[in-house]
Amino acid sequence: MKIIFFLVIGLNGFVLAQDQKVGIDTNTPTRKLDINGDVRISSTNDVTNNASYDRIVTGNNATGNIDYINISAIAQSETNNVEVKRVVYNSSLPDETKECSCGDITFRINNLDTAEIKFNSLTTFVTNGNITSFNLGYGIKRWINNTYGFVNRTIAFTDSNYSTYQSLDPTVFTTGPNYTVRIYTIVPPKQNNLYRLTLSRISNTSTNFTYGLICEKFYIQTL
Repeated sequence: MKIIFFLVIGLNGFVLAQDQKVGIDTNTPTRKLDINGDVRISSTNDVTNNASYDRIVTGNNATGNIDYINISAIAQSETNNVEVKRVVYNSSLPDETKECSCGDITFRINNLDTAEIKFNSLTTFVTNGNITSFNLGYGIKRWINNTYGFVNRTIAFTDSNYSTYQSLDPTVFTTGPNYTVRIYTIVPPKQNNLYRLTLSRISNTSTNFTYGLICEKFYIQTL
C-alpha cells in the first residue's frame, strides 16, 4: 500500500490565481506578478555601452503597471525633435559603410563622393493606401564656392526599390572648396514627419577630411 503525504506551505499574503497570476499582498492579481508593496533589487549590471539595451523600465503612477519605453522616445513631444542621429568620421575618402539611419530612412556618402538615400520599410506605401510607387520631392541647400545654392529634386520610389540606395544628390562633395555643407529637407507623404539631413565634408589636411552625417526628425503639428 502506498502512503502519499501532501505538504502544504503557507506564505503570508501570497496568492496563486487560477489563471496563473501571482499576487503578493493582494488577493486579485491583475498581471503575472502583482506586488502590493515596494520592490528592491540589490545589484544590477552597468550596460551603458551595450547597444542591445535600448529600453528603459517605467511605471504607471495610477495603476502601478511596470512597462518600458524606448530610449529614443525620452522627453519627446510634438514641439521638439523626435529623433537625432549622427555619424562623424575622419578619412581621406568617403566611406559608404558609414551609414546614418534615422526614423524610416538611411543615407550615406558613397565611394563616388555623392549622397544616397533609401527607406527602411514599406510604411510610406502602406499609409498612402498601399500604393506601389511615389515621387519623393525635397529641397537641397548646398554650400559651394563660398555661397549657398538652392535646388529641388525628386526621387521615384517603388515597393521594389525602396530599400536600395537612390541618388540623393548627384553633385560630388569635392566640388568647390575643401569644405562643403549640404542640407536636405524631406517630408515623406502622409508620415507627419519632417527630416532635415545635414551632410558635410571639412578639410583637416590636404589628404584628410572630416565627414559628417546628421539626421533630425521632427513632428509635423496639426493646427
